[in-house]
Amino acid sequence: MFSDKLSERFSERFREQGVTLIELIVAIVVISIAAASMYGAMAMLAGHSSDPLISEQAAAIADAYMEEISSKAFVDPSLAPTAPACSGPVESRANMNNICDYNGLNDIGAHDEYGNAIPSLSAYNVAVTVVNPASAWQGIPATDVLRIDIHVSFAATAQNYQLTAIRTRY
Repeated sequence: MFSDKLSERFSERFREQGVTLIELIVAIVVISIAAASMYGAMAMLAGHSSDPLISEQAAAIADAYMEEISSKAFVDPSLAPTAPACSGPVESRANMNNICDYNGLNDIGAHDEYGNAIPSLSAYNVAVTVVNPASAWQGIPATDVLRIDIHVSFAATAQNYQLTAIRTRY
């Protein structure tokens, strides 16, 4: 009788100290799922860590193009200053001398004002459109207003940046 009680206590104590194979497998599965989700979250964060840099570079490229375009004449210099906008001949990239020459410009990789590719910015694509608005803008006749849209995209992440400006005949 005494030995039976002793063996029961010993066997209960011994059972409480061990882990079954099922419990071990469940623990491994739970830890694996947690680790996989943490890895996925970290990979997503690491993948997007350069996004602000890409956005800033795209903004700088768009700003440089806008400065270049805005500094050009409203109409072709070979025409009278009162000539309709976008009525002169379209020049090559190196000879663009008025805002409308830039309409339809599509640079694969950013270029300087002479059309030379900038190797370190080859992943950025730039598209320019120049249009007359359909109606007067701020009391200025539509014939004396041009809207310049510059669209910069980064091919690897499909990030886009757009810059729009209005240029008037002055």
